[in-house]
Amino acid sequence: MTDPAEQLVEGGPPFRRSVYDVIFASGPYQASLKSRVPKRLSLDPLDIFPGSSDVADNIFQGQFGFGGHELNQENKDPWLASEMPLAWHKELHGFTWLRHFAANNTQAARHHARALITLWIQYFGNYRPYVWDEDVLSRRLIEWFCHGAFLLEEGESEFNYAFLKSLRRQYVHLSRVIRRNPKNEDRMLQWQALLYGALCFSDLSRYSDKTLASLEREIQRVVMADGCHISRNPERHLELLGDLIGLRNTLMQANQTVPVAINNAIDRLAPAVRFFQHGDGQLALFNGGSQMQDGYSDTILSVSDATGRPPQRFPKGGFERLKAGRALLIAETGEGGREKGDLRHSGLLSFEFSYGRERLIVNCGSVADSGSSWGKALAATAAHSTLGFDSVNSVFPEKEDLSDDQSLVVRNEEDGNIWLDLESHGYQKSAGILHRRRLFLDASGRALRGEDQIIPQRLPASNHSVFSLRFHLHPDLSISRSAGGKNILIRTASGVGWKFLTGAPRLTLEESVYCGNPGERRRNQQVVITGHLSSQDPVLVKWALTRLSD
Repeated sequence: MTDPAEQLVEGGPPFRRSVYDVIFASGPYQASLKSRVPKRLSLDPLDIFPGSSDVADNIFQGQFGFGGHELNQENKDPWLASEMPLAWHKELHGFTWLRHFAANNTQAARHHARALITLWIQYFGNYRPYVWDEDVLSRRLIEWFCHGAFLLEEGESEFNYAFLKSLRRQYVHLSRVIRRNPKNEDRMLQWQALLYGALCFSDLSRYSDKTLASLEREIQRVVMADGCHISRNPERHLELLGDLIGLRNTLMQANQTVPVAINNAIDRLAPAVRFFQHGDGQLALFNGGSQMQDGYSDTILSVSDATGRPPQRFPKGGFERLKAGRALLIAETGEGGREKGDLRHSGLLSFEFSYGRERLIVNCGSVADSGSSWGKALAATAAHSTLGFDSVNSVFPEKEDLSDDQSLVVRNEEDGNIWLDLESHGYQKSAGILHRRRLFLDASGRALRGEDQIIPQRLPASNHSVFSLRFHLHPDLSISRSAGGKNILIRTASGVGWKFLTGAPRLTLEESVYCGNPGERRRNQQVVITGHLSSQDPVLVKWALTRLSD
């Protein structure tokens, strides 16, 4: 019979990605993970993320929704599933669903959670690619530490021994491989997991100060001076904020001094989360982020004890926030540059616009599996509300390519009106194009006007001569064309009317897709202005979005 653990990825055996997979899976290495098995955990770390007993009930009934994919398993054993995508498996093996069982807090919930963990240890107690990768492993360790008090039985038992033995083996492995990760990756989860182990395993307490110091250095690296996270992903800002709040509260519970770096990071991340919140309380869709369930962001912000207002701009992270009346515009400017090799969506100079609780102009969002065909399509420039050339993606400037006196962003405000002048070199190498975008939001918030200037730096190549300005519209909107066909009429779910107009000769409505929530794929429409570059003469496109009178 085929080992179910060997069917993890797309119904087939997980391939060996490197020699490390062979080494870590070998018998000698697995034997080297043997360590002292404690009888109890000396501390119960705090998980501040909200749980839902309804989700626990769904899992109990065999409904496993992870990574935006749903599996209905009659035997209630998800570990045998071979047809689910990698993103589903990674979330399942991260065990964040334990918080839902803890929220249920019944004996039946404990028994079911223990049964699932027992099967996991049986199938995956030894190293497997993906399942034991540092990001999944770290999240699993954090969840097991945080919910140890909920899971462990009174006195000694077979489950307690198996659980604590596996927890210790996984911890030993993580402590060995953490420094193997590329330096540009976010390793906060790994250091948090190692710190929890040093706090929860009494015989490892002597390592807590050293581990905490490494965690502080990682915080200073991944949270930039302006409060923006190096990923530029709004959802990651929220996740890290929640993790740091839990870490802070855990240290306080252990009567340990909370480092200044942790408190400072919380004080900077909370306003950053508010920066990316639209009027509906949900986060903007940039760089792989998705929306959370209603009220999720506000719940975490409420326990942060950080009251800072959202900043107007992130000069290091490369974002601007324009707020006037009930209108809000969030733009990704590229200011500050990117580290070479950073993974990101190609949404340079894209923006999202909302009025009150209703979104109008959006980006297309993301899926959990960024490496899938859908993930790559949603990362492309064409999936963002910005300028595009055929299938060519814009390129963010690298930090070393920016001179000290080079200004890509100029912001002016007067009497509540806001002007934003942006410049993009994202097509400089590929198409020889300079893109300048001017955005104007009037003080009432009822009128947004824009100018996009496309400036050829050399004679355009035939395959780069057609440009498209895209404005993706939220799927809750009703869209129609005016009688003359030159304007786009928009009506929100609440009945508010808007009009998109431009003097450009080619204005069309095209199909688009909106992936705002995990697993969501909704049809929507996009306004597209197309043009042709026939010489080195600049092309100027003016457009406006105005609210109609009540």
